[in-house]
Amino acid sequence: MDPISSTLPVEDTQSTSGVQAQAKAKDKQNEFLILLVAQLKGQNPLNPIEGSEFVAQLAQFSSLEELTKIRTSMDEVQKVLTASAAAAAAASQSTTPPNTETSVPTTEGQN
Repeated sequence: MDPISSTLPVEDTQSTSGVQAQAKAKDKQNEFLILLVAQLKGQNPLNPIEGSEFVAQLAQFSSLEELTKIRTSMDEVQKVLTASAAAAAAASQSTTPPNTETSVPTTEGQN
């Protein structure tokens, strides 16, 4: 294995793990929403949930959603960087000119 390809990540593995992470995050979001709706339906109308608790739960949900978006963006950036590094490595190998240096005799010491 050449040194360049050994340092580049394997794209298939990362995209698979990224898809799995996104699916897991979506499952967690759905689970959170189901629990939140169940909590709202089951609360005592005479003693409703505190506003600060509700806001905290919504903030947690919002944070989870934003983290999922950041993860997706970072996966896309990583793919672009990987492709760019591979293209740069290929370009540097194909544009290297052969050694065209020739020795020119010098006339030093001769009058």
